[in-house]
Amino acid sequence: MSILDKIILKKKNRLEIKKALQPLSKLKEDIQFHQIIIKLEEVLDNNNITLIAEMKRQSPSAGIMDTKLIPNEQAEIYIKSGADAISVLTEEDFFRGSNKDLTDVLKVSKNKRIPVLQKDFIFDEYQLYEAKKLGADCVLLIVRILEEKKYIQLYKLAKSLGLSVIVEIFDETDLRKALSIEVEIIGINNRNLATLKTSLDNFVRLSKLIPNDIFKIAESGISNHNDALKMVSHGANGLLVGESIMKSNNIGQIINI
Repeated sequence: MSILDKIILKKKNRLEIKKALQPLSKLKEDIQFHQIIIKLEEVLDNNNITLIAEMKRQSPSAGIMDTKLIPNEQAEIYIKSGADAISVLTEEDFFRGSNKDLTDVLKVSKNKRIPVLQKDFIFDEYQLYEAKKLGADCVLLIVRILEEKKYIQLYKLAKSLGLSVIVEIFDETDLRKALSIEVEIIGINNRNLATLKTSLDNFVRLSKLIPNDIFKIAESGISNHNDALKMVSHGANGLLVGESIMKSNNIGQIINI
């Protein structure tokens, strides 16, 4: 069983417990449908390279990064250092995140109009309604873990809730599925979620296959200025950077790569 399979299995078990405690019908009743959403598309459309700075305590690929992470303080640092958007890992078992991490960041970001991505492993409509309730601006749909019909269903639901969506792909098969519906943002993951191996050439190969009217985000493996330049030179509209920021002693310098 791959690490991705293990993550999904744990996530499904946790989701069943949530559903037992609060059924979907009850969750829908609690959602504030007029909550302010800061669109990621608006940031990406400013003709500059968008930096999405990610926060996480640990990951299967990098191990422990910051067990003392204080999300609202980290968000303040990110924004002060020039991040255009923030990604918050909320997966509990392998990244040690939580929904509270997300809400703590949102208390800082909403007033400053900085979009926040809830980065998690979404495969059920319950998770999208939960993201909306929490106040997330954007969600991630990982094509690899979704059947095409389910992917389309979740994408349409997310958009109907007013959420921005990053559709994440890793290979040509994922891309074909991603383009089975009209999308606005595609994230190309340079890390194979099954093996955890990383190559920036993955973005180079796939970016040229994506229509020009779709925003392209380069994800994973961006460690320095040269890496960032490589992604931009091959069409990246945005960079999602996490590990190098979390491990840096000078967050401001890394964010300004």
